Amino acid sequence: MRLHHLGVPSPAAVWDRWEGSSFLDPGLYERSILEGLYVRSTHGGDLSLLAASQGPFDTGDSGPWTPLRVAEALDCPCVLVLDCRGWGESVEALAHGFAAAFAGFDYVNLAGAVVGGLEDAHQAKKVRRALERPRVPVFGYLFQGEGVEPNAPAPGPWGLPLDDELLETVLRRVDLDALEAVANQRGFLTATSVPADDTSTGPLVMVAGGRGFTPWSRDSIDLLREAGAMVRRLDLVEDTDLPGETAGLVLAGEVWPQAMPDLAANLSLMRSVRSAIEDGMPTLALGGGMIYLLRAVQDVLGRRHEMAGLLPVEAEIISLFEEPVFYQVAAERDTILLQAGDRLVGWMLSDVDIMDEPVTRNFPLCIALPGSAEGMFEGAASPNLLCSRLLMHLASNPSMAKRFVAACRSFAAAV
Repeated sequence: MRLHHLGVPSPAAVWDRWEGSSFLDPGLYERSILEGLYVRSTHGGDLSLLAASQGPFDTGDSGPWTPLRVAEALDCPCVLVLDCRGWGESVEALAHGFAAAFAGFDYVNLAGAVVGGLEDAHQAKKVRRALERPRVPVFGYLFQGEGVEPNAPAPGPWGLPLDDELLETVLRRVDLDALEAVANQRGFLTATSVPADDTSTGPLVMVAGGRGFTPWSRDSIDLLREAGAMVRRLDLVEDTDLPGETAGLVLAGEVWPQAMPDLAANLSLMRSVRSAIEDGMPTLALGGGMIYLLRAVQDVLGRRHEMAGLLPVEAEIISLFEEPVFYQVAAERDTILLQAGDRLVGWMLSDVDIMDEPVTRNFPLCIALPGSAEGMFEGAASPNLLCSRLLMHLASNPSMAKRFVAACRSFAAAV
């Protein structure tokens, strides 16, 4: 099964402990790239699920796209999850409105709904009768107090495995076979082939992940493989050294607040990482990856941690955003990832205050909030290193993954 979130998810909504969140966000790249990412990530899967935390007609924060436009592009049948707390027969008007709106899309099918937040069987009966009139099939009824709460946050990477009560409720209350049959309605066919994964001769790129650190995008990891890299996980808590054949390092994602003491205690790995970067290893340190390379950081709980010390500055994590904050990004100069003048959309998932003077005034990036005329300089860079509090998807510029992997290949050849 393949799961995609529509829009950049927060760390608390990430399910896969190793390869980060797999998400689709058309505000970060063109529609053709969206389709290519979807094809590659669903290759070999039996079932694909796209989930949105916004309404089907609500625009995304990263750009003017909606879940319905994604469903139209990928020919995905849609199932509404309706919070029916306090509703009765009036839900019929809501269903009629959705049915009429969906009819305005040529390639979108309103396949049905799952109803949640019900108080009792009496309310469920009224809602069921109301939804029969606009002919919206109902695949399940979820009652209050049974482990599925409409406003409950996602468990996130630190909430797995899921609660047994929640799983038992879904199995008992939702017709999963009917939902799987709905998935078979889709007719999306791709005109592009899936690139081969044979990268046995490519440079080895270690990507930080696992307990304590969530990578920024599984799709970006796929793009590194497509660009010719061998990709292996680097566990920032458990691993004590970089493999000798490592040719590149990616520290891009978010640190888990409760795991900060464990990350800081792994002195052996931090020494290995610092030494490799000082020796010229191509490295991306984005988001929490930049935090990892600082001299010290104070976390949201007020605890101070000594970190890798490559960047001789300290920082304070002020807060973790519930939703990503998007920025327009412009490259001020050439780096191992971008060329001067390149532009894209990036995002931040935490508010981090750099408390010391910057390492250099020669900032590699200029960022600005959408619609703002005022920008601010961001990040630090050297010929083999790019650091930023900002996260960037490698699909935002088709040359980025190739540029980074080429630098890794040159490094491997030189040593």
